Amino acid sequence: MMVEAYLGVLELAYFEVKVAFEGLADENVWKRPTEGLLSVGELAGHIAYWEAVKLAGEGGEPEPDLAQCRVSSPLIDHRFDDLAKCRVSSPLIDHRFAYYPTTIANPPSEQHRAMTAEQVCRELVRVHEEAVAHFKARNPDLASTPAGWPPNHTYGEFLKYAVFHVSYHAGQMYSVRHLLGEETPDN
Repeated sequence: MMVEAYLGVLELAYFEVKVAFEGLADENVWKRPTEGLLSVGELAGHIAYWEAVKLAGEGGEPEPDLAQCRVSSPLIDHRFDDLAKCRVSSPLIDHRFAYYPTTIANPPSEQHRAMTAEQVCRELVRVHEEAVAHFKARNPDLASTPAGWPPNHTYGEFLKYAVFHVSYHAGQMYSVRHLLGEETPDN
C-alpha cells in the first residue's frame, strides 16, 4: 500500500526531528541565529502548519503573495485561509509560520516564546500524529486533489513532498543550533 509506505518514510523524518530537538536549550528555541534565518521553533511551526493543513484541512484559497512565487511546490503555492476548517488545533498552526517572508515579518507570539524545547517538540509530534490519523480516517485516493487546491496538488504528491519537507527543515534545525553555538547529538 503506497499510503503506508509514504507514511513510514515520513515517520523516519520525524525521528530525525526529535533527535534535532535533543538537548536544545530552552533559551534557543525561538532565537534566530542571525537576521534572515528562522529559529528552531519557527521551523517547527512551519512543519506543523503545512502538515495539519494538507492532511487534516479542508481546502482554501490561494494567498496572493504565495500564488506569485517563482518556485512551484505542493507546499508554497497555496495557503490555507480558514484554519477553523483544520481538524487539528495547535499554537504551532499559525499563519505566521506558513511561509518564510511571513515568518520573518511576524516574530513568534508571547505564547510561542513561552514554550520550551520539549513542549515545542512534543506539540509538533502531536500535530503530526493527529494530522496523520485524520488523513488515514479520510482514506483519500492518492491521485485525488483536495477541494479548493490546484489540480497538481494531489494527496500523493503532498505525501512525497512532506517527507522531503520535514527532512529538509530537520537539517535546518541542526544548522541553527550549530550557529547558536550548541553541540547537537547528531549531524
